Amino acid sequence: MTRNNIFKMLALSSAIALTLPMAVTAGPGKHERPSFEQLDTNGDGKITIDEMKARGEARFQAADTNGDGLLSQDELAAKGSERAAKHAAKMIEHHDADGDGQLSQDEMKAGKMGKKGKGGHDRGAKMFEKADTDGDGGISKAEFDAMKEKMAERRGKKHGKKDKAEQ
Repeated sequence: MTRNNIFKMLALSSAIALTLPMAVTAGPGKHERPSFEQLDTNGDGKITIDEMKARGEARFQAADTNGDGLLSQDELAAKGSERAAKHAAKMIEHHDADGDGQLSQDEMKAGKMGKKGKGGHDRGAKMFEKADTDGDGGISKAEFDAMKEKMAERRGKKHGKKDKAEQ
């Protein structure tokens, strides 16, 4: 291996190691991605490895509520609960058509015209329509499996896996 390749491998390994604390504190699923400005803490127009490391350490410390340097199951669950509460608040904000702070089944189905101009449609019906690729009013096993595959790809669950034919 050349010196340049060794450096590249070390840089890649460091980047992966530095993002691990952020992924751990984010829990399963999506996590908030920081902006460039949030990562460039000294404002010099560059993100350094030290700034990335500091971000990961700060997130870990925020999740470590008892300060013991370890993340317990309760601390990880609390972080997940915090995210769930934020998600619930956003759902109510976007779908609560009558403004009562609660969601009826009709509000959940229909949505509400929001800031982005989305809403006013039955998302379940739209998904059904997309899955029913032959338009016969029913979803076959093949259509179901195809939609499931498409959704998994969108969620990135296949990220990094190679097709068996490529191996």
